[in-house]
Amino acid sequence: MRVRAMFRTALTIAALGLAAAAMTAAPASAATRCPATFQVLHDDHIGAMSLPAGAYTVSVNDVSCAAASTLFSRFLEDYDGHLPSPWVANASKRSFTRSGSSTGFSVKLAAYPPAPPTPPTPGSPTVCPATFSVLHNDGIGDVSFPKGAYRTTLLSRGISCQQASTLFSDFLDDADGDLPDGWRVAALSGSARGGVFRNAAGTSFQQQLTTARTGGGGTSTNGSVACGPFRVLHNDHIGSLYLPKGTYDVYTLSADALSCSQATRQFTSFLNAAKVPSPWVIDAATGTFTRGAGSDTGFRVKPATRGTIS
Repeated sequence: MRVRAMFRTALTIAALGLAAAAMTAAPASAATRCPATFQVLHDDHIGAMSLPAGAYTVSVNDVSCAAASTLFSRFLEDYDGHLPSPWVANASKRSFTRSGSSTGFSVKLAAYPPAPPTPPTPGSPTVCPATFSVLHNDGIGDVSFPKGAYRTTLLSRGISCQQASTLFSDFLDDADGDLPDGWRVAALSGSARGGVFRNAAGTSFQQQLTTARTGGGGTSTNGSVACGPFRVLHNDHIGSLYLPKGTYDVYTLSADALSCSQATRQFTSFLNAAKVPSPWVIDAATGTFTRGAGSDTGFRVKPATRGTIS
């Protein structure tokens, strides 16, 4: 009997050992990249982790994108690197994990789109084909940018029309005029309205008001309507869709099913509630909102990376 009991005990210990080994050997779930970026507004750090100003992609593992963005915002306040337990930061990987597990997220600085292969030469300004719509009277430091459509002109090498529009959108959030990465703004001379942006490396572009109209949206060939830009005033989310503050383009899915004013009112309502009410559904991967699955009544939003076509 004693031998049999010892044998059963040995089997139990062996089984527990195999289970522990299996748990240890189980592969961690693959990280998922969130559909939107997180904007760090100025050069920052979390302990030894350096975080230059800019847009960051966020990859999550067993945590939602919305939760990761909330945690990242919270961790940015812990500049000494002492995160709330059980969170641990890895400075070299720019990752954050719950101690003893793979649950967490990582961030990576997203590069601006590459410059065009044949950039303009100094002294040969390039006028971009699209205009950028400012939806209300705005300002950057002492330079005012009245509501209206702005023409973008590249004044130097090393910058594309898309980059200039993205930077202008970001700079409009810096009302105090304290721009990142050495950028400065100066008002246009004479009666022209707008400003010239230049950094320490000599890269520069100009935004000049061309008309006081912002446009009411145009119908595309597939029946959808481009409604023009919409400003999200702070980092926000609707359900699992993370929406960093900035300018967004809004498109209705059908010109007959939903008007631009209805779409923007719904978008505002969803932002205020941080969710969509039934029967509305959201596709976070594409930023699409529909009144029921498969419905043509709905709209789509995406970050505005260039000016709207006038």
